[in-house]
Amino acid sequence: MDKRVHSIKWLYLTVFLLPVLAMAQEKETKKETEKNIDEVVLVGYSKVSKKDVTNAVGSVKADEVKDMPVNSAAEAIQGRVAGVQITASEGSPGAEVEIKVRGGTSITQSNAPLYIVDGIQMDNALSIISPKEIESIEVLKDAASTSIYGSRGANGVVLITTKGGRKKAAAQVNYSGYTGVRKITNTIPVLDPYEFVMYQYELYNKNGIADDITTFTTRYGNFNELADKYGNIKKRDWQNELFGKEAFNFTHNLSLTGGSDKSTFSLTLNHVEEDGIMLKSGFRRSMANFKYDYDISKKLKVGFNARYSRQLISGAGTSASGSQGTNRLRNAVRYQPFEGGSNVPIDDFDPNYATLTNLVNPLILNDNEVKDAKTNDLLLNAYLNYNITKNLTFRSVVGYVQKDSFVNQFWGTVTNDARSNNNQPIVQLTRNQTRRITNTNTLNYTQKFGNHKVDLLLGEETVQTDGETSSTYTKWLPVSISPNEAFANIQSATPPSGMIQDAPKTGALPPDRLLSFFGRANYIFNNKYIVTASIRADASNVFGAGNRWGTFPAVSVAWKLKEENFLKNKEWLEELKLRFGYGLAGNNRIPAYLYDTFFTTSTDYGYTFGSGVTPGATTGNTLANKNVTWEATVSKNLGIDFGFFNGRLYGSIDGYITDTKDLLVLAKIPQTSGYEYQYQNSGKTQNKGLEFTMGGLIVNKENFTWKTDFNISANKNIIKSLGANVSGGNDYYLVASGWVNSLYDFTAKVGNPVGMYYGYVTEGRYEISDFDYNATSQAYTLKTGVPSSSAVANGSKPIQPGDLKLKDLNGDGQITAADQTELGSAQPKFFGGFSQTFRYRNWDMSLFFNFSIGNKVYNANKIEFTTQYLYRDNNMSAEVADRWRWFNDQGIKVTDPTALAALNANTTMWTPPQGNYILHSYAIEDGSFLRLNNVTIGYSLPKGSLEMLGIKNFRLYATVNNLFTITGYKGYDPEASTRKNPLTPGVDYAAYPRSRFILTGIDLTF
Repeated sequence: MDKRVHSIKWLYLTVFLLPVLAMAQEKETKKETEKNIDEVVLVGYSKVSKKDVTNAVGSVKADEVKDMPVNSAAEAIQGRVAGVQITASEGSPGAEVEIKVRGGTSITQSNAPLYIVDGIQMDNALSIISPKEIESIEVLKDAASTSIYGSRGANGVVLITTKGGRKKAAAQVNYSGYTGVRKITNTIPVLDPYEFVMYQYELYNKNGIADDITTFTTRYGNFNELADKYGNIKKRDWQNELFGKEAFNFTHNLSLTGGSDKSTFSLTLNHVEEDGIMLKSGFRRSMANFKYDYDISKKLKVGFNARYSRQLISGAGTSASGSQGTNRLRNAVRYQPFEGGSNVPIDDFDPNYATLTNLVNPLILNDNEVKDAKTNDLLLNAYLNYNITKNLTFRSVVGYVQKDSFVNQFWGTVTNDARSNNNQPIVQLTRNQTRRITNTNTLNYTQKFGNHKVDLLLGEETVQTDGETSSTYTKWLPVSISPNEAFANIQSATPPSGMIQDAPKTGALPPDRLLSFFGRANYIFNNKYIVTASIRADASNVFGAGNRWGTFPAVSVAWKLKEENFLKNKEWLEELKLRFGYGLAGNNRIPAYLYDTFFTTSTDYGYTFGSGVTPGATTGNTLANKNVTWEATVSKNLGIDFGFFNGRLYGSIDGYITDTKDLLVLAKIPQTSGYEYQYQNSGKTQNKGLEFTMGGLIVNKENFTWKTDFNISANKNIIKSLGANVSGGNDYYLVASGWVNSLYDFTAKVGNPVGMYYGYVTEGRYEISDFDYNATSQAYTLKTGVPSSSAVANGSKPIQPGDLKLKDLNGDGQITAADQTELGSAQPKFFGGFSQTFRYRNWDMSLFFNFSIGNKVYNANKIEFTTQYLYRDNNMSAEVADRWRWFNDQGIKVTDPTALAALNANTTMWTPPQGNYILHSYAIEDGSFLRLNNVTIGYSLPKGSLEMLGIKNFRLYATVNNLFTITGYKGYDPEASTRKNPLTPGVDYAAYPRSRFILTGIDLTF
């Protein structure tokens, strides 16, 4: 194993084990201790004392994230819950965050957990909640805990409780705000001006074609002047110019809380202004949340919550879900690294250069591609709580969630889109609205009698989701129009003679309705033995008649060994509890009404009649399937909770096996059916893993405390079956990540994890010894028995010394698609996080790390920036400077074998391939890393020092986010994953670079 991975492991052990040893040696001088076992956690429609929990539940409380100056709640909890992976797809403002609980279960559908905010279901809830308003976050991880949510709980449930007021509390105002600056942490090294020109000299002169030689001389100059001209020329670092600005951030949080004898209230306001490190990119969010609770009587309590959020993400970014043609990062990496070389000034658009190179000046392109993505989120919910008797409570919750998204995109005259449409600007306006109405009614009965305690829950729930979508794509706008003018005046577009403007597209999201009945029973005997059983029945209109109902039972048990006589009096043992759970959860995350055939009208399927387009009707490309039914997940979990030394050391260990069958798969079907896809129940997956969480209050002195928390998880994901629909009876099929069209670079195979890289094995380069040399013709010919990678990697051009060499795995003497193999997986062997928190008098300091070990990253940038393919005059990765050379220092081509070998004695890189892009093992890198995600130092003024001003608390702090990352990965970020398909994880292609954030802030309470 790489020495770097060993170093990371030793660092983990050092940072974690030393505090434990220190705690064991310290003599306690203070009776105050921290007891996590007395916490109350939310486990689905009700709260339970943590000491009575029988399921696998991870919890993050307000105290753990209150001092984390980040704008996303997802960032605040990253690495804090065992078994939960939280990764940002890239470093752009407002970047999409992926959350997977215990590895995820689905192959082609979403693996996102279900989010419940104050009792109401929301999508991507962590992105619209400020960390300052979090009271607690509970993550339900096993089916024994998630099955109470039935059809929606197969991938875990995240329960979020926001802060409210307190009864009999005077009004209290808290303001916290910070400002700081972001800077790019690293860039992709490229050839400098002289290296670039020498590489172009080789490309233009290698084949001895007179026109190419003349073109080079005209563009760059004679060979004898290249060193002087380009060795001292001003270098243009396009990455630094595009991403190197200081990006400022201003974040404000204001809260007002209070309460009377009968009521509590809380008002939270949040405003964020965050610039991106890329020019003209940024993030803006304004949010308000109001909560009010009122006791009408001793029996009746009501409350409501209103949340509204507006956010704007600006900038076209660097990557897209499309293919290589949409890559905007390429222009910053491959554009010529100096001024000059053309009759058109470099800061002006050169259409001829764009045609020849497929490149546009990245700064000009950035000005010509504008994207504003606006989102408005509204959540309204109200509840009624009525105590029918002392032990019987009725609760009803009604919620309404609405999301409105508006995406405005503009393509100016220099973009490929505009140049393909008469060199005139284009605008696309996309509008989406989704609405969800939820009603949940529960009866809860609790009773204690003797050594027995019973808690019964009965419930009914209805959820309905619907919405609309529309898109307008307008071409041929006036050349001089600005983006904002274009967004407001699409009617100013004038089609050229004989051309017809695309008609707007509108559509309605199929209504998704769910009716559910559920129940749960919890029984505790003698405060030692606990049994919890639950069942839920869901009916979903996603499925056809006869398949709509799904039933999801679960049972879990716990044994409090600490309460047994042989351990009860052990003062050193605070808690020891054994847990086991078994449950079934479901999944229905596919569009509704796919069990029947419906016709859709669209101009895409229309015909021209007169001066307009008459819409046609089609069934689409997805074949109906009346037999599709519930995806089912069975989970088994065995765990143990422990606490020692009066709560000073605590933790848990969990082992689990999760089997998912009847996977809901969007399967590709034979085109003879008249369709391309069909949703089917096909295949099985399994996740097995271990989770370990441990924490401790290491030092607990009057003036000094030291607390640590650590978690590590291991998950092994395997495809158990792909169903009966895999072509040719094989146990696998190939999958395209999509960064290059028609490149099938992943495999889904029985016995392998989801997301296995698939390609060729790099064997270095062809050397002189691989060839026969003809001195008369000066030609090199591969020796008999040496496999040729010409067709695969070199565009079928003859192989020459220095070309990329691939391994002949099947030994047939040639390199073909049959030599592709599995190249690794994005799944880590271990992942987790750990924190250290110190307080000395009025000073505080915290450090938070997260880590991953054993995962591979598919560095697609590396393939693109070291492959020549179709275009010359493109800059390349700095590694290309160490390529095989054909020309000596005098610019003379060397063909003699002895002289050529001597010329390349100290080079190691192959000649950039001239064929299409392929995946080979050179691009699969170790993605193991240890990141110091956050370090904060704060100072709180002594209590009472500002009392005369009405200030109860005043804290100043300084923070660095993403301070450093220890990794061997050569790309921007080892966590980047830009493809959105569960089958193609871990692809780093044109990702927005991650930045370092340095800030200072203030937190005061009146």
